[in-house]
Amino acid sequence: MRIRTFSKTIKRSFFQVCVVLSLLHGFRASGQNNGTTPTIDTQRYLALMCLNLTPEKGPELDIIRAAHQNGLNAVYLAIPWDKIYLNSPTETPSWARFDEQINLATSLGMKVALRIHIGRHNTRINGFWENSDKQISNAGQPMIGGYGDTFFGFDNQPITNKALAFVREAVNRYKYLQTENKLLFVSVTNTPTQEGEYSGGIIENGKDVITVYDYSESMTKGFQAWLKPNYKKIQRLNYLWGTNYKSFEEVPMPSSRWEPYQTFRQRFGKDLYIYRHNVMKQFVNQMISAVKTIDPKIKFLADYGSVFDGSSAIRGTLGYKSLSEKADGIKVNDDLISHDHRWSVDILKSDVPAHFITANELFVNASVDNATHLKQINENFAHGANVVAAVISTVASMQKAAPFLQQAAATWLKQPVNPIDYKEEVSYRLSAAVEKSGAGSVVYNEWAKKAYADPSNPKPVRIRLEEDLFSPSYWDDASNYPPYVFRPIPMQIIAVNRDFVYTLPTDTFSDVDGTIVRMDVSLLPSWLRYENGQLKGRPIALGDHRILVKGFDDEGASTDAYFTIRVDTRENANKPPIVNTNFANQSIAIDKPFSFTLSKDAFIDPDGTVTKVEIIEIPSWLKFNNGVLSGTPTALGEYRVSFKAYDDLNAFVETYFTLKVVEPHNLNSPPYTIGSFPVRYASVNVPFTYNLPNDVFTDSDGYIASMSVQNRPSWLDVSLNTLSGTPTEEGEYRLIIRAYDNFGAYAEAPLVIRVEIPRLRFELVKGGSAVNQQIIRPLQHDDVLALENMPPLINIFAYGNFDYDQVVFDLKGPVHISSKTMKFPYALYENEGGFTPFPGRYTLTVTATNKDASVVSNTMQFGISYGDSLNITKDILEWNFYPNPVETVINIKLPEQLTETDLRYHIINTLGQKTEIPAGFINHTDHLANIDLRGMQISSGIYFIQIENNGEFLKQFRIFKK
Repeated sequence: MRIRTFSKTIKRSFFQVCVVLSLLHGFRASGQNNGTTPTIDTQRYLALMCLNLTPEKGPELDIIRAAHQNGLNAVYLAIPWDKIYLNSPTETPSWARFDEQINLATSLGMKVALRIHIGRHNTRINGFWENSDKQISNAGQPMIGGYGDTFFGFDNQPITNKALAFVREAVNRYKYLQTENKLLFVSVTNTPTQEGEYSGGIIENGKDVITVYDYSESMTKGFQAWLKPNYKKIQRLNYLWGTNYKSFEEVPMPSSRWEPYQTFRQRFGKDLYIYRHNVMKQFVNQMISAVKTIDPKIKFLADYGSVFDGSSAIRGTLGYKSLSEKADGIKVNDDLISHDHRWSVDILKSDVPAHFITANELFVNASVDNATHLKQINENFAHGANVVAAVISTVASMQKAAPFLQQAAATWLKQPVNPIDYKEEVSYRLSAAVEKSGAGSVVYNEWAKKAYADPSNPKPVRIRLEEDLFSPSYWDDASNYPPYVFRPIPMQIIAVNRDFVYTLPTDTFSDVDGTIVRMDVSLLPSWLRYENGQLKGRPIALGDHRILVKGFDDEGASTDAYFTIRVDTRENANKPPIVNTNFANQSIAIDKPFSFTLSKDAFIDPDGTVTKVEIIEIPSWLKFNNGVLSGTPTALGEYRVSFKAYDDLNAFVETYFTLKVVEPHNLNSPPYTIGSFPVRYASVNVPFTYNLPNDVFTDSDGYIASMSVQNRPSWLDVSLNTLSGTPTEEGEYRLIIRAYDNFGAYAEAPLVIRVEIPRLRFELVKGGSAVNQQIIRPLQHDDVLALENMPPLINIFAYGNFDYDQVVFDLKGPVHISSKTMKFPYALYENEGGFTPFPGRYTLTVTATNKDASVVSNTMQFGISYGDSLNITKDILEWNFYPNPVETVINIKLPEQLTETDLRYHIINTLGQKTEIPAGFINHTDHLANIDLRGMQISSGIYFIQIENNGEFLKQFRIFKK
């Protein structure tokens, strides 16, 4: 049972209080807080973004000149560490190329912004850091990204110090630009895509795969150390996370390997988000300090990919206000097509000081028209962006972009950035954005209704972010939960003038985040005493005595329970009623009608019937009639509601729950289901794993904090929403998944796990288009099919008693066909197509896999007959061969009198080169030779197949290989 307390004492360390105060103060006072009022630059800047990706000089100078000719008034230059110090930190730095770019830009009257990039190419890290220092993905792979760059861990201070030294060196070299009023700002980036955040991907097999960083050993240990003072006890973490760890040293950094976007959902995901945020924030602040140490007037821009989209939780930038509280601005990189550029500017600009710089990056795309590029620039500037930086890397791209750049420059650069008077406002919480993969899914629709109320004249709308994850109240849930009454003590009926001994049940109280250390008893009659967990005495008079029992947990919190001792004239074998339902505490709204119906089985009697239930403690505004509590609360506060349930011999049991009356806006709405769990299949004696998806439950006014599993079989473990275990026998298990919100309310949904022995079955299908496909018959081992009954093309379907993520077919014999499908029905030919049914023996191997269950592989043989079921090639003429042209396998009918082991096969090309065909590519069945040219990787062309018997020439065939 999940219990939530309604009043808690917040105990925080001095450090946490200081951090919170800085968060409350910092973003408003961001930037150049050096005792002077920050200056506000009203000039708009349309900048050229030069990435400087190559070690050698590129066309940057020509592009800068062209940018100036097209009206651009700024250049945003990348200054990469691994281009200045190419191979060694002690070599002579190569600044000339960048000096030249800066000198050209400033000579043309363009302002300069510097992106100091401290990531390094994967081949140029020796002497700077080791492979073991790289950030590690949630799959355990060292970082490597799109441009070949990698990076060290944000928590690696020794290497951070090296990076800080380079940042200071670069800023010191170009600080004259600030003195001469030619410097716009400085940023520091680190990811392979030149942004200052956690990278969102890794290169695997040449592809960019979404992943989460940083799972290095030092980050894991740091996370464990951070959890300990916040949760204080592993039991409390287990309760809130839904886990069962023995110590903080066992706790891993949460990960959702198959669904990276789900990593930061629920309580443990929020914890991970906060920890990563803190580590990166410390790193960012060090970079800001390094820049400001050279000249405090230099503006620092936090350069992010985004702060609002689905990947921003992975980047660690959804909490951008706290993260950037010491920065002078933020730059994001809008996707040219999919992002709403008005929205992206509003979310950055509308809740910051007037001097804060809002910048956006336009990645020029050759496949997108100029109007779309111009649209992004126009919408950015229309909503108050200070800077738009266009990434252009070739002269040809600059020439193509010239029309829209010239138009944008002419339209906007002479218009100052004026303060925006926001008429409308929306807000959202960071916890919701982290839970739902971005601010867009939380507040965009509400914003869009206001922003586009007049579609022909969109308006800016203020967007406020409440960074609740960084508030002290986030840790309220991690303060002590008092005990609760787990099993109410039933009435004890005893005889007068008889010795009485009763041991209080040890499970009267339970504690979700600790242990019950003692029970105290009071309100005892004079004849009764309490010693060592037992009530002892000899009653001398008839009557009822109501006893108070207090249960204390290991942190001193307590909860009350009452029970009654009835002194009767004789021994009484009657068993009092028992509480069959634990009553959960509830929150209700003031001045709103409340109703609660007592379930009919809330109390049961083991040896009789429950005759009545009465209220013995109730607030004045609440009434109880016919099993229904109803009333309208008129005052805030907490109220106890106590029940007594009587049996047919007037014995009773009592219990209670608490009603908390709150303001309507503080009333929690419970979570609810928006989907269902699919049936999962597990294989007997094979490890089973299933990650509970996060799209089955949702919460309208908070987030799903944790999930628990009811009815769990003994072989199944649960940790971080992952079910795992090895079932030992077949059967069906119906689990109840319970999702709790951050106020303790919950919703439930069933999950069925069927444990079976994996099986595959097959069907022969008419090939061709989807319209023509029809099942011919089941296909079983050793089937022989008459050729005359076969359609021109045939296909094979596979079915299993599991849902599979991937099914691989391998068909050998008169053809050799391999395919892979992830689409049901699983077919050898996934779309249109099929193979010609040539006579011969076939071997079909199908291997099916999924993430949750075992791999199942099935091999079967069947034949297609041009004779009878015993000799399927009987009616094929000797030395007949097919098909020709051949795509995979050439089949040759051999005379029956030949001994197959004496035969040798050669292939001869048109140049006369003769090669013996290895025996591994030849199969003999039913006097038919299947020669697998596909397996030999024979290229297309004309060839001769030559057969010898004991070195004596027998036959030669001319074939065409497709």
